[in-house]
Amino acid sequence: MIPAIGLVLSVEMIRDGGSLAATFQGTDNCEYWLFLPLRRNKTGPDALLGPGYEEPLILDRLIPREIPITWQQAEILLSQMKPLLEHERDLKWFAFMSEVVRLRGAYPRDKA
Repeated sequence: MIPAIGLVLSVEMIRDGGSLAATFQGTDNCEYWLFLPLRRNKTGPDALLGPGYEEPLILDRLIPREIPITWQQAEILLSQMKPLLEHERDLKWFAFMSEVVRLRGAYPRDKA
């Protein structure tokens, strides 16, 4: 089940090489990530396949678990998050993450 969003805490690029995360508190007071993992070569954990992102996930930070979601569900979550953004610093990564989701995981051409 996809958690309802109560508060957006941050939107950022993760220091693993470029994965994207929107951290939010659910209405259940638990912390979650809407996570777009950077696409990686399956033969080696450090080898990138090229610019792009894997299918979106919700990461439950309280009990470590991953909830796979569709690109359409990620779009809906981002549209629910937009009016809840409180920090100017999150706008850049929110716009980038929204574009990646719109492109279904492709890296935006103007950013490559």
